[in-house]
Amino acid sequence: MLNKHIITEDDFEKDANFCYMKKAARQKVLQAYDLRMKETIKHRDLGRNVSYRHLIRLECYKLVKHLMNDKEYEAFKIWW
Repeated sequence: MLNKHIITEDDFEKDANFCYMKKAARQKVLQAYDLRMKETIKHRDLGRNVSYRHLIRLECYKLVKHLMNDKEYEAFKIWW
């Protein structure tokens, strides 16, 4: 977002020891994050498109199974 100048230096308030992001800039970041989470990719194992949000949920399910000693955890690997 910084490289595309969506967020600029003016979107921050500087204090003596801190730097705060202004409310409008936070909303821009959250909106961009939400759009990214709605994007879909083709999942190799499932053979269908899944959103990044759903992909995170699937990884959580795999972690739960691992913690319950049901199945060894194998992390999702991006292939592109």
